Amino acid sequence: MTKRARLIEHMKKGKKITRIVAMHEFDLQNLTATISALTSKGLNIKKNQKVDTRGTKYTEYYLGKPHYKQAN
Repeated sequence: MTKRARLIEHMKKGKKITRIVAMHEFDLQNLTATISALTSKGLNIKKNQKVDTRGTKYTEYYLGKPHYKQAN
């Protein structure tokens, strides 16, 4: 199974993904590019901007409901 396929399965389970998790669990070095590629293929990926306890900003991605076009 490819890294992207593993990432999609992770997100289909309702789990969220961050850059750090992508690097450690999926060996993905550029999560932003991967998310962009998946979005261009039609996946509805949402994001939340967060701030950790040290004040560092990060982005959390998750799979949104399918677009109407995908449901057909």
